[in-house]
Order: sequence, then C-alpha cells, then structure tokens
Amino acid sequence: MKKGFLSKLKKQGKNLFFWDKSPSLEIQVFNVALVILIGFALFLAIINLWLQNYSLVKLCLIVVVSLSVFIYLLRVKHAFKTAFYLASFSTYPILLFNFFHNDGIIGPTFYILSLIHLLILTIVNTKHYTFWSTLNVLFYFLLYCFGLYYGELIPENYNSRFEILTDHLLTYSASILGVTMIMFALKRFILNQKRKVKEKTVALLKINKDLKQTNNQKDRIIAIISHDLKNPLQSIIQTLELINSGDLTEEEIKFLRKELLKSTKNTYKMMEDILEWSSFEIKNASRKEKKIKIKDLIEDTVEILRVIAKQKSIELEVNYHENPLLNLETDRLLLIVRNLVQNAIKFTPSGGHVIVDIYSQEEQLTLQITDNGVGISPKRLKNIFEQDIKSTYGTEQEKGTGMGLHMCFQSAHKLSGKLEVQSTEGVGSTFKLVIPTGIN
Repeated sequence: MKKGFLSKLKKQGKNLFFWDKSPSLEIQVFNVALVILIGFALFLAIINLWLQNYSLVKLCLIVVVSLSVFIYLLRVKHAFKTAFYLASFSTYPILLFNFFHNDGIIGPTFYILSLIHLLILTIVNTKHYTFWSTLNVLFYFLLYCFGLYYGELIPENYNSRFEILTDHLLTYSASILGVTMIMFALKRFILNQKRKVKEKTVALLKINKDLKQTNNQKDRIIAIISHDLKNPLQSIIQTLELINSGDLTEEEIKFLRKELLKSTKNTYKMMEDILEWSSFEIKNASRKEKKIKIKDLIEDTVEILRVIAKQKSIELEVNYHENPLLNLETDRLLLIVRNLVQNAIKFTPSGGHVIVDIYSQEEQLTLQITDNGVGISPKRLKNIFEQDIKSTYGTEQEKGTGMGLHMCFQSAHKLSGKLEVQSTEGVGSTFKLVIPTGIN
C-alpha cells in the first residue's frame, strides 16, 4: 500500500515538473520554471523567516500565489503567452522590492536576477533576446548604482557576517539548482524529440521497405499479366481461329475444344489468384468480423472444393472434431481454407486423398490439411511462405502464380495466428493453421 502510494506520488511529481501534454519546448520549460520558482520562493520565505525579515516572507508568499495563478493559466486555461508575459514583467518589480528589503547590493538579489534572465531566454524567440538582455543589464546597472551611491537609504537586515554568508550561499545554491533543472528539462526534451524522430525514422524506413516490396510485387504482377496471361490468351485466340478455319477434322476439333477448355480454366484460375492477392494485400481490405460456427462458414466452400477434387478423382474428407463459434474476419479465413485445400488437390495425383481436420481447444481453432501428394522439396520448403511470385504446375499441369501460400501466411498473421507446414517429398504434405476463435 505504502509502495503504491509512493509510486503514485512520484508519478504526480514527475508530471508536475515535466508536463508532456504539450510538444512545445517553450511551454515545457516555462512549466518547469514556474515549479522551480515556487520551490525557490518557499525556500527564500524560510530563509527570511529565519533572518526575521518578515516583509520578505510576505513577498515570497505573494510570489508563490502569483506563480500558482500562472501555472493555472498555463495548464488549465492553456493561455501560455498571457501567463508568460505576466510572469516575466512582474519579476522586475518583485526584484526591486527584494532589493530594497534585502540589503541592496549586499544581498543576493542579483543571483535571482541572473536566474530569471536565463529562464526568459530559454523561452522567448531569439529575435527578442536584445530587448530582454538590455532590460536586464539596465535594471542591474540602475540597482547597483543606487545601492552603491545611496546605500544608506536601504534598511539593513543582516545582524552578522554569518547571516550574509548563509543567505548568499543558500540563494546561490538554489539558483544553481534552478539552472540545473532547466538544463535537465531542455536535455530531456531534446532526448525525447530524438527518440520520436528515431521512431518515425524506423517507421518511415519500414513504410519505404513495404512500398518497395509492393512496387516489386506490382512489377511481378505486370510481368505475369504480360507473360503468363498473355501467352495463354494468344493460344486461345489461335485455337479458336484454327477451329473456325474449317480445315480440321471432327476428331481434331474435339481434341482442341478439350485443350481450349483446360487452358481457359487455368487462365481464369491465375486471374483469380492475382485479383484475390490484390484485394487482400495491395488494397488492404477493411476488417469485417462476423460471429459464425466454423461449419456454417466453410460448408459452401467445401462443397465447391469437393467438385474440384472429384474432377481429379480425389477424395476430399472433412472432419469436424469440434464446431466452435468464431468471431473474426471470415473472408480471410475462407481465403486460407480455399487456397490450402486447392493447393492440396492441385499437387495430389488422381486417386489421391485430401483430409481436412478441424479442432478447437482453449479459444484456439486448429485447421489441418493433409494430402498424399507429391510433397515439397527441402529447398522449396525452407522458403515456402516467402513473397516469391512464379509460375507453378500441378500434377495435371494446372498452372498457378505461386502467390497462394504467401497470401495464406500473411492472412494467418493478420488473424493473430500462425501457419506451419510439414512435408516429405513423394509422400505428401500437412499444413496446420492455428488462430484465436475471437470468443472470450
């Protein structure tokens, strides 16, 4: 309890000195200066109480009240300029009063005058330095001349040399402490700005890297469109022209129609891959979360995938070991399911088997796709999820872009999950997706 109170007190004290709500150096330094001056005035009140200089004790208390008003104007009313100019111009009449009631040039008034001038210079614009410096020097000169030539008009408050030494030593020490705190505030602000600049630099570098990667990806997409889509489309056109020429037999036309259908399907699938990747990665599709049971979500997709599997005489088995309620981006999950199962079908030979197992445990959904297909080589397995667009071919020469697994991997991370793979070349592969259900 005591530790918590001390921690809270320390936090409040830090916030009092270093008011981080404003990004302005001038405002932060002014805030520090006001807090220091309140402490300084209270300290001088104690000294003058000990010296029995009650007029200065009253003055110090008036200063504390005035400074508190300035803090209120600064932090509550956000009237920085009003608070600053009131504080700056009021210091000179206060110092004048202190000079006449604290033994003139024998007293420590000039230490305070130097401290006040330093505070003002750290806040005002450099173009105002001449005005404030001239005012300070002129004020010092007039006070010193008056004390030197008309010192008898100033009442004596010190009763001994020890009191003079003590007053000077304590006031000077307090002034040095004030200067140190101001420099600390400046240093702290500069370090904070450097940290923010570094964070922004890192963020910009990441953005530039992502932009570069996206641009490279766009270039590759253009290359795919210009090569892998252009060539099949040209082939389709040439085939249609050949069919329309009337120079072919019925058997040749039948064969060409079959090849034409296969080529068109492959080209359409490639186009789907490109459009799907563009939707989820380049356009950064907005989050659309939905509450739904996993079976209800993927059932329609599974039926379509069964038709695709049947065309290759592949058995697609889906086992719902649990049917958990989900609350997540359903489009992303469907993207992963669709791509992983299609990949399994694509790389499994005719007569093969693809199994989808669905588990749920401790608010985690596990989706596992196993096939007895051609498997993945160790070299390819090492970088299986990297962003590397290139043409790939299935067991029946089904052509793809190679983007699917990268999309699945990225989407798994965006669902706060992970995607893993185990594969043996010539035996088959197992892809395992683990994501939070989103239901607490």
